[in-house]
This record gives sequence, C-alpha cells and structure tokens, in this order.
Amino acid sequence: MSLNLQRIAYYSLASQPEAALIMLAEILGVSDRNNVRDSLTGALLVSRGRFFQVLEGAAQDLDRTLARIAADPRHHSLNVVLRVDVNRRMFGQWGMVAARIAPSQQPEIDAIIDRCHDDPAAAIKAARDLLEHQIAA
Repeated sequence: MSLNLQRIAYYSLASQPEAALIMLAEILGVSDRNNVRDSLTGALLVSRGRFFQVLEGAAQDLDRTLARIAADPRHHSLNVVLRVDVNRRMFGQWGMVAARIAPSQQPEIDAIIDRCHDDPAAAIKAARDLLEHQIAA
C-alpha cells in the first residue's frame, strides 16, 4: 500500500448543463482508462449539470488528474471540497463508477451533491452507499 494514499472530492459545474448526462459516458470511458493506468479508484455523481467526484490514490497521481480535470472544457468552477490522507480505499477496486440516474434516485443524488460543500465526508459515504446498492441490484 502506498504511504501517500489520499482521498479527494471535488464539485464542479458542467459547461453545458443540458448535456451533462450525455458527457457522462464520454467522461467515464476516458476516466476509467486513465484511472486504471494511475491506480486511482473513485466514483462520480452527476445531476442537473453538477458533478461530484471522489478519487483515491497516490498524491502525485491525484494532482495530475486534478490538473487534467481543471483544464477540461466540459467543467468549470472546480472546487476541491476534501483532501485527506487515508489508510485504505473506500472505493475498493472501482476504477470509476457512476450513479445511474433514475427518476426515483434524482432526489437522493441531488441531496448528496448539495451536501458536499458542508459535509464532504458524509456526502462521500452517502455516494458510496448509493453506488454500492446500485451495483448489488
């Protein structure tokens, strides 16, 4: 295990909010490939033109990934809401997993994203619980 394992979470806005869900498939494809290469794990929630992403990995890999994300024209107003050293990964072997948005899940995803500024640790746990439930279903 890496001695500099970290977890970060950020919030950003889609440059084209109406196309955020369409962008999701494109983002996931590239993110999954990059994250496997860089040994990053994490999750992404998207709702109403807002992104909330959690990433885990070595500090230098997270820095490189954040720089790439910040330069991506599909996002703006990127705000890192949490960055902490961790002893183990919360998102295990998930190279990148994203919440599927069904009408019944929209309020829960919105609540998680709304909460990420005030209580990022709770938002991360709620995102993990939601995604774990989806994967098990």
